[in-house]
Amino acid sequence: MKDMLHWHLRHHPAMESQDITKLYFQAKLGCGHLLGDEVLVTRRITDEEDTLTPCAEELLTEPLGPEYVRLNLRRAMADGIPALWIARLMKHSVPAQLPPRSSVIDLLADLDIPGLAPHIQHLKDDPHWLPSHSENYHQAYAPAYRVISRTCADLLPAFIAAARLSTKDHILICIDGPCGSGKSTTAALLGSILDAAVIPMDDFFLPHPAKTPQRLAQPGGNADWERVVEDIIHPWLDEKQIVYRPYDCHSGSYAQAVIVPKKQFTILEGSYSLMPAISKHADLRIFLQIDPDTQRKRIHARDGERILNMFLQRWIPLEQAYFDAYKLPDDSCLVLSAGTQV
Repeated sequence: MKDMLHWHLRHHPAMESQDITKLYFQAKLGCGHLLGDEVLVTRRITDEEDTLTPCAEELLTEPLGPEYVRLNLRRAMADGIPALWIARLMKHSVPAQLPPRSSVIDLLADLDIPGLAPHIQHLKDDPHWLPSHSENYHQAYAPAYRVISRTCADLLPAFIAAARLSTKDHILICIDGPCGSGKSTTAALLGSILDAAVIPMDDFFLPHPAKTPQRLAQPGGNADWERVVEDIIHPWLDEKQIVYRPYDCHSGSYAQAVIVPKKQFTILEGSYSLMPAISKHADLRIFLQIDPDTQRKRIHARDGERILNMFLQRWIPLEQAYFDAYKLPDDSCLVLSAGTQV
């Protein structure tokens, strides 16, 4: 947190104690106190943007400790991120339970900076008081931002790429990467912000009878990518209703049909979604990277020791053979790193 303060003091030397109070308030409590109806929040952002001039030279984000960042509205406008998406990013940045205001008071008290005492007392006396920027700060920097979580901020390059495609009527996004890199989590967040249909590659595991040594020796042979092309890609290209039956590995049978809602954005997420027969139709190809140590820790925490060993011995080598065969990630991919920090 002190590194964050030093960063802001270097970049905003006109900061006063009032601004430090606001900085720590946001770094600890985020934006939950500002949220309401999505339409109202979007309108407030739009109204503020009407008074701003887009600026691609400004930083997109500024750090707010380990949990949050400030998203610069002028830069977001230059990058084409819609106000509605920003409102949804704010909503997704609110934790299930906010820390108490006393945690902000404790952090400020530890700083031992002259001039903070009145603001600390104000936080103690009024549970509804919201700190604001000083007049000097407003004049020097004209702050225009919204607070979002670092998790959301990590995906800003994907939102910018999606915004550049948004003049198209129907857009296909493929998300691939090593197991444990966060493909499903990323797809869920993107899907929620973009109001997209999300289709998991896990619904297209290769049926057990087809898992011959010859098939598994093929790069990407562990997925029923031919059925993805037939059941997902072809109707998507023809702008028809997508209907498919997920394959259940446990029962070895096909489940009931899934009707995929027609949306501007369709996200196909999971291992082998960048097979050439699939990804050549994608408008945006996202590849998530993860270092092997973090990957092992995530899989172990999620599935336990036995399943981790299965991944290490079988599934990860098959995945790596697929990446190597098709030279993934290639130059067409937007590469994001799991757990990237802003």
